[in-house]
Amino acid sequence: MKPTEKKIIIDLIQSGLIGETKRVELAALSLARSVKDESPEMFDNIKNTLASYSLTGGANIRSAGSAPIPTDGDSKMEMATIYEPNIEQNPLPVLPAFLMDRINSFIDERNKIDILIENNIKPSTSLLLVGQPGTGKTMLAKHIASILNKNLIILDLSSSVSSLMGKTGANLKRVLQYAKQSASILLFDEFDAIAKKRDDSTDLGEIKRVVNILLMELEDWPISSVFIATTNHPELLDKAIWRRFDHTLEFPTPDKNLRLKILEDELKDFLIKNNTSSEILKPISEMFDDKSAADLCKYSNNVKRRAILKNEKPLNSLLNEIEDFQNDKKLRAKFCVIAKDLLGSDLTMRELSELTGLSISGVNHHISKTKNHK
Repeated sequence: MKPTEKKIIIDLIQSGLIGETKRVELAALSLARSVKDESPEMFDNIKNTLASYSLTGGANIRSAGSAPIPTDGDSKMEMATIYEPNIEQNPLPVLPAFLMDRINSFIDERNKIDILIENNIKPSTSLLLVGQPGTGKTMLAKHIASILNKNLIILDLSSSVSSLMGKTGANLKRVLQYAKQSASILLFDEFDAIAKKRDDSTDLGEIKRVVNILLMELEDWPISSVFIATTNHPELLDKAIWRRFDHTLEFPTPDKNLRLKILEDELKDFLIKNNTSSEILKPISEMFDDKSAADLCKYSNNVKRRAILKNEKPLNSLLNEIEDFQNDKKLRAKFCVIAKDLLGSDLTMRELSELTGLSISGVNHHISKTKNHK
């Protein structure tokens, strides 16, 4: 046995005894490279073991019984919540095609870890999801965990952040180590609450310590786990944090095509069941400019609830659940113009009048006024 191989094996044993997953992986990879030419079979065994743990480690841990969730020393509260993979409960959110391409590439990469290991290439282990609330960031993290068949560990900020000097950093490190060793996916929502810029003159050093811990932990993140962070305020993040993530995905608010797709997914079957054309969703989707996917889902649920409980026509419920619709003549006039433009003769002036509460002459006036300005 070569001296270098002896050193690697000793390091492998030491790292395993202290639970340093990243060091174990690095030592195993070094050993595999060292014996590749002389013992291809051993190289394959090490490679396959690493790949198998990365792909199924979470499932193995679930069946064997995982270690207790870290708790805060003072409050005794658990500092994380664990969700087992469930693809039915965690579907893929509706997202733009360019974003879906990047997500599919990441998932494909994670499913082909063995190929990357064989070619001495480190797979991606971290994602930073940036976007306004309700755009699908947390939903995507849950979907990725489910499709990769890994436990999802969600950090609980309320129990992890301590008012005591030095405790927050220690708490975070314990959760991070727990996620590393369990071959899981760690979700860190509202990442900007912790990974703030280190130039705050009022800070007594706690933020700097926390950010430094995050930088070190992300640098040594093992290939068997994935770190996902989300933020609504990217401008608050420390500059050095950005470089630690393999991929940054920006989530826009849905455009009119995506808005229509979300509404159709949520309401089309309901409307058809109640003998109502789903074509009405086209002008409705135009009324939700700059709204998030979560806003659209909430609206859809309110429409269905209202129609059933009030025994109301779905068309009326669709309009009554648009905020301020009945109290704002300009909003009703806008709907008339959009609806007529998109649906044409499928929606008569009389029907528009009945739906909006405007007079037929009023509907005609608003539509004609818009035509004259074009």
